[in-house]
Amino acid sequence: MFFKKITGYLLIIAAAGGVLFSLAGLIFIWSVRPGLTRSVQENLALVDQTLTSTQDVLTIVNDMVQAPTIDIASLQATVESVAQTMQDVDPALETLIQLTSEDFPNAISSTKSSLDAVEGSALLVDNVLTALTSIPLLTTTPYNPEVPLHVALANVSSSMDTLLSSMSGITTSLTDAKDNLANISGSITGILDTTQSITETLDTAKEITVQYQVLLSELQTNVENAQDHASTWITLAAVTLSFLFLWLLIAQLGLGTQGVELLRAQKPSSAETPIQKPLDS
Repeated sequence: MFFKKITGYLLIIAAAGGVLFSLAGLIFIWSVRPGLTRSVQENLALVDQTLTSTQDVLTIVNDMVQAPTIDIASLQATVESVAQTMQDVDPALETLIQLTSEDFPNAISSTKSSLDAVEGSALLVDNVLTALTSIPLLTTTPYNPEVPLHVALANVSSSMDTLLSSMSGITTSLTDAKDNLANISGSITGILDTTQSITETLDTAKEITVQYQVLLSELQTNVENAQDHASTWITLAAVTLSFLFLWLLIAQLGLGTQGVELLRAQKPSSAETPIQKPLDS
Protein backbone atom coordinates (compact mmCIF):
# COMPACT_ATOMS: atom_id res chain seq x y z
CA MET A 1 0.00 0.00 0.00
CA PHE A 2 2.69 2.50 0.99
CA PHE A 3 4.80 1.64 -2.09
CA LYS A 4 1.89 2.33 -4.43
CA LYS A 5 1.24 5.63 -2.70
CA ILE A 6 4.86 6.73 -3.12
CA THR A 7 4.77 5.62 -6.76
CA GLY A 8 1.64 7.66 -7.39
CA TYR A 9 3.20 10.80 -5.93
CA LEU A 10 6.39 10.25 -7.96
CA LEU A 11 4.38 9.82 -11.16
CA ILE A 12 2.48 13.02 -10.50
CA ILE A 13 5.71 14.95 -9.77
CA ALA A 14 7.39 13.52 -12.89
CA ALA A 15 4.34 14.37 -14.97
CA ALA A 16 4.28 17.93 -13.62
CA GLY A 17 7.99 18.32 -14.40
CA GLY A 18 7.48 16.91 -17.89
CA VAL A 19 4.57 19.28 -18.53
CA LEU A 20 6.60 22.26 -17.38
CA PHE A 21 9.54 21.14 -19.53
CA SER A 22 7.30 20.70 -22.58
CA LEU A 23 5.68 24.10 -22.09
CA ALA A 24 9.07 25.72 -21.57
CA GLY A 25 10.35 24.01 -24.73
CA LEU A 26 7.40 25.24 -26.76
CA ILE A 27 7.80 28.80 -25.48
CA PHE A 28 11.56 28.70 -26.06
CA ILE A 29 11.23 27.40 -29.62
CA TRP A 30 8.77 30.04 -30.78
CA SER A 31 10.49 32.86 -28.91
CA VAL A 32 13.91 31.96 -30.36
CA ARG A 33 12.69 31.27 -33.90
CA PRO A 34 12.59 34.93 -35.16
CA GLY A 35 16.02 35.76 -33.77
CA LEU A 36 17.48 32.49 -35.03
CA THR A 37 16.00 33.08 -38.49
CA ARG A 38 17.44 36.59 -38.60
CA SER A 39 20.86 35.40 -37.37
CA VAL A 40 21.00 32.57 -39.92
CA GLN A 41 20.02 34.90 -42.74
CA GLU A 42 22.62 37.48 -41.67
CA ASN A 43 25.33 34.79 -41.48
CA LEU A 44 24.32 33.45 -44.89
CA ALA A 45 24.42 36.98 -46.29
CA LEU A 46 27.93 37.38 -44.83
CA VAL A 47 28.99 34.09 -46.39
CA ASP A 48 27.50 35.18 -49.72
CA GLN A 49 29.39 38.48 -49.52
CA THR A 50 32.60 36.63 -48.69
CA LEU A 51 32.11 34.31 -51.66
CA THR A 52 31.47 37.31 -53.92
CA SER A 53 34.67 38.99 -52.70
CA THR A 54 36.60 35.76 -53.22
CA GLN A 55 35.14 35.48 -56.72
CA ASP A 56 36.34 39.02 -57.47
CA VAL A 57 39.81 38.16 -56.17
CA LEU A 58 39.92 35.05 -58.36
CA THR A 59 38.89 37.16 -61.37
CA ILE A 60 41.76 39.54 -60.65
CA VAL A 61 44.14 36.60 -60.23
CA ASN A 62 42.93 35.12 -63.50
CA ASP A 63 43.54 38.44 -65.28
CA MET A 64 46.98 38.69 -63.67
CA VAL A 65 47.80 35.19 -64.86
CA GLN A 66 46.44 35.89 -68.35
CA ALA A 67 48.59 39.02 -68.88
CA PRO A 68 52.00 37.37 -68.28
CA THR A 69 50.85 34.35 -70.30
CA ILE A 70 50.46 36.61 -73.34
CA ASP A 71 53.80 38.32 -72.62
CA ILE A 72 55.59 35.00 -72.18
CA ALA A 73 54.04 33.67 -75.39
CA SER A 74 55.27 36.77 -77.26
CA LEU A 75 58.72 36.43 -75.68
CA GLN A 76 58.83 32.77 -76.59
CA ALA A 77 57.92 33.55 -80.21
CA THR A 78 60.68 36.16 -80.34
CA VAL A 79 63.25 33.81 -78.83
CA GLU A 80 62.25 31.07 -81.26
CA SER A 81 62.69 33.52 -84.13
CA VAL A 82 66.14 34.46 -82.83
CA ALA A 83 67.01 30.79 -82.43
CA GLN A 84 65.94 30.14 -86.01
CA THR A 85 68.07 33.09 -87.15
CA MET A 86 71.01 31.65 -85.24
CA GLN A 87 70.50 28.32 -86.93
CA ASP A 88 70.42 30.07 -90.32
CA VAL A 89 73.56 32.08 -89.50
CA ASP A 90 75.58 29.04 -88.48
CA PRO A 91 75.84 27.55 -92.01
CA ALA A 92 76.68 31.02 -93.36
CA LEU A 93 79.53 31.30 -90.84
CA GLU A 94 80.73 27.86 -91.84
CA THR A 95 80.81 29.00 -95.47
CA LEU A 96 82.65 32.23 -94.59
CA ILE A 97 85.20 30.34 -92.52
CA GLN A 98 85.72 27.98 -95.44
CA LEU A 99 86.19 30.96 -97.76
CA THR A 100 88.55 32.92 -95.52
CA SER A 101 90.58 29.93 -94.36
CA GLU A 102 90.99 28.09 -97.66
CA ASP A 103 89.34 29.49 -100.77
CA PHE A 104 90.40 33.13 -100.51
CA PRO A 105 93.96 32.37 -99.28
CA ASN A 106 94.39 29.83 -102.07
CA ALA A 107 93.12 32.32 -104.64
CA ILE A 108 95.33 35.08 -103.23
CA SER A 109 98.38 32.80 -103.15
CA SER A 110 97.72 31.75 -106.72
CA THR A 111 97.33 35.39 -107.78
CA LYS A 112 100.52 36.36 -105.90
CA SER A 113 102.43 33.57 -107.60
CA SER A 114 101.15 34.77 -110.98
CA LEU A 115 102.12 38.35 -110.18
CA ASP A 116 105.56 37.27 -109.04
CA ALA A 117 105.89 35.31 -112.25
CA VAL A 118 105.00 38.23 -114.51
CA GLU A 119 106.94 40.80 -112.51
CA GLY A 120 110.12 40.02 -114.45
CA SER A 121 108.26 40.22 -117.75
CA ALA A 122 106.79 43.54 -116.67
CA LEU A 123 110.29 44.85 -115.98
CA LEU A 124 111.31 43.76 -119.43
CA VAL A 125 108.29 45.51 -120.92
CA ASP A 126 109.13 48.67 -119.01
CA ASN A 127 112.69 48.62 -120.25
CA VAL A 128 111.63 47.97 -123.87
CA LEU A 129 109.09 50.75 -123.81
CA THR A 130 111.57 53.12 -122.22
CA ALA A 131 114.16 52.28 -124.87
CA LEU A 132 111.77 52.54 -127.78
CA THR A 133 110.35 55.86 -126.70
CA SER A 134 113.88 57.19 -126.28
CA ILE A 135 114.71 56.81 -130.00
CA PRO A 136 115.01 60.31 -131.49
CA LEU A 137 113.43 59.32 -134.77
CA LEU A 138 110.17 58.37 -133.06
CA THR A 139 107.90 61.24 -132.19
CA THR A 140 106.18 59.43 -129.35
CA THR A 141 106.18 60.70 -125.83
CA PRO A 142 108.94 59.13 -123.76
CA TYR A 143 107.71 56.26 -121.59
CA ASN A 144 108.13 57.50 -118.04
CA PRO A 145 105.15 56.43 -115.90
CA GLU A 146 104.82 57.52 -112.33
CA VAL A 147 104.77 53.88 -111.24
CA PRO A 148 106.34 51.45 -113.64
CA LEU A 149 104.41 48.31 -114.42
CA HIS A 150 106.82 46.01 -112.65
CA VAL A 151 106.75 48.23 -109.55
CA ALA A 152 102.95 48.27 -109.56
CA LEU A 153 102.90 44.49 -109.85
CA ALA A 154 105.43 44.24 -107.03
CA ASN A 155 103.28 46.52 -104.88
CA VAL A 156 100.20 44.42 -105.61
CA SER A 157 102.15 41.28 -104.73
CA SER A 158 103.24 42.83 -101.46
CA SER A 159 99.67 43.82 -100.65
CA MET A 160 98.71 40.21 -101.17
CA ASP A 161 100.81 39.30 -98.11
CA THR A 162 98.92 41.82 -96.03
CA LEU A 163 95.65 40.45 -97.41
CA LEU A 164 96.68 36.92 -96.44
CA SER A 165 97.37 38.11 -92.89
CA SER A 166 93.98 39.83 -92.84
CA MET A 167 92.28 36.64 -94.03
CA SER A 168 93.90 34.75 -91.15
CA GLY A 169 92.57 37.32 -88.65
CA ILE A 170 89.12 37.24 -90.26
CA THR A 171 89.07 33.44 -90.05
CA THR A 172 89.97 33.61 -86.35
CA SER A 173 87.21 36.18 -85.73
CA LEU A 174 84.67 34.12 -87.64
CA THR A 175 85.67 30.97 -85.72
CA ASP A 176 85.28 32.81 -82.42
CA ALA A 177 81.95 34.17 -83.60
CA LYS A 178 80.83 30.64 -84.47
CA ASP A 179 81.85 29.39 -81.02
CA ASN A 180 80.09 32.32 -79.38
CA LEU A 181 77.07 31.66 -81.55
CA ALA A 182 77.00 28.09 -80.27
CA ASN A 183 77.10 29.40 -76.69
CA ILE A 184 74.36 31.89 -77.49
CA SER A 185 72.28 29.14 -79.09
CA GLY A 186 72.68 27.07 -75.92
CA SER A 187 71.55 30.04 -73.82
CA ILE A 188 68.60 30.60 -76.13
CA THR A 189 67.63 26.94 -75.77
CA GLY A 190 67.74 27.41 -72.00
CA ILE A 191 65.53 30.48 -72.32
CA LEU A 192 63.06 28.52 -74.43
CA ASP A 193 62.94 25.72 -71.84
CA THR A 194 62.42 28.26 -69.06
CA THR A 195 59.65 30.11 -70.91
CA GLN A 196 57.97 26.80 -71.73
CA SER A 197 58.06 25.82 -68.06
CA ILE A 198 56.66 29.22 -67.06
CA THR A 199 53.90 28.88 -69.67
CA GLU A 200 52.94 25.45 -68.36
CA THR A 201 52.89 26.76 -64.77
CA LEU A 202 50.72 29.72 -65.75
CA ASP A 203 48.35 27.42 -67.66
CA THR A 204 48.04 25.20 -64.59
CA ALA A 205 47.38 28.24 -62.38
CA LYS A 206 44.74 29.43 -64.84
CA GLU A 207 43.01 26.03 -64.82
CA ILE A 208 43.01 26.02 -61.01
CA THR A 209 41.52 29.51 -60.82
CA VAL A 210 38.81 28.51 -63.30
CA GLN A 211 38.01 25.42 -61.20
CA TYR A 212 37.84 27.57 -58.07
CA GLN A 213 35.55 30.04 -59.83
CA VAL A 214 33.18 27.22 -60.81
CA LEU A 215 33.24 25.86 -57.24
CA LEU A 216 32.58 29.32 -55.80
CA SER A 217 29.70 29.84 -58.22
CA GLU A 218 28.12 26.58 -57.05
CA LEU A 219 28.64 27.50 -53.39
CA GLN A 220 27.19 30.95 -53.98
CA THR A 221 24.13 29.42 -55.63
CA ASN A 222 23.67 27.07 -52.66
CA VAL A 223 24.06 29.94 -50.18
CA GLU A 224 21.54 32.09 -52.05
CA ASN A 225 19.13 29.13 -52.11
CA ALA A 226 19.65 28.66 -48.36
CA GLN A 227 18.96 32.38 -47.82
CA ASP A 228 15.67 32.09 -49.70
CA HIS A 229 14.51 29.02 -47.74
CA ALA A 230 16.12 29.63 -44.33
CA SER A 231 12.91 30.98 -42.77
CA THR A 232 10.87 28.05 -44.11
CA TRP A 233 13.41 25.49 -42.89
CA ILE A 234 13.63 27.01 -39.42
CA THR A 235 9.84 27.22 -39.16
CA LEU A 236 9.56 23.58 -40.22
CA ALA A 237 12.14 22.59 -37.60
CA ALA A 238 10.21 24.59 -34.98
CA VAL A 239 6.96 22.88 -35.93
CA THR A 240 8.63 19.46 -35.74
CA LEU A 241 10.10 20.19 -32.30
CA SER A 242 6.76 21.62 -31.17
CA PHE A 243 5.06 18.40 -32.20
CA LEU A 244 7.61 16.42 -30.19
CA PHE A 245 7.08 18.64 -27.12
CA LEU A 246 3.28 18.35 -27.49
CA TRP A 247 3.62 14.59 -27.73
CA LEU A 248 5.79 14.68 -24.59
CA LEU A 249 3.21 16.91 -22.88
CA ILE A 250 0.39 14.50 -23.69
CA ALA A 251 2.53 11.59 -22.48
CA GLN A 252 3.22 13.43 -19.19
CA LEU A 253 -0.49 14.09 -18.74
CA GLY A 254 -1.11 10.38 -19.13
CA LEU A 255 1.65 9.67 -16.63
CA GLY A 256 0.10 12.13 -14.17
CA THR A 257 -3.28 10.48 -14.64
CA GLN A 258 -1.73 7.12 -13.75
CA GLY A 259 -0.31 8.67 -10.57
CA VAL A 260 -3.70 10.10 -9.59
CA GLU A 261 -5.33 6.72 -10.21
CA LEU A 262 -2.80 5.05 -7.93
CA LEU A 263 -3.53 7.55 -5.14
CA ARG A 264 -7.28 7.15 -5.53
CA ALA A 265 -6.92 3.42 -5.35
CA GLN A 266 -5.37 3.80 -1.88
CA LYS A 267 -8.45 5.61 -0.37
CA PRO A 268 -11.14 3.18 0.95
CA SER A 269 -14.65 3.80 -0.41
CA SER A 270 -17.70 4.27 1.84
CA ALA A 271 -19.06 0.87 0.86
CA GLU A 272 -15.86 -0.79 1.97
CA THR A 273 -15.65 1.08 5.31
CA PRO A 274 -16.14 -1.49 8.10
CA ILE A 275 -19.17 -0.88 10.45
CA GLN A 276 -18.17 -0.96 14.08
CA LYS A 277 -20.63 -2.65 16.37
CA PRO A 278 -21.60 -0.68 19.51
CA LEU A 279 -20.18 -2.03 22.71
CA ASP A 280 -22.69 -3.73 25.07
CA SER A 281 -23.32 -1.78 28.16
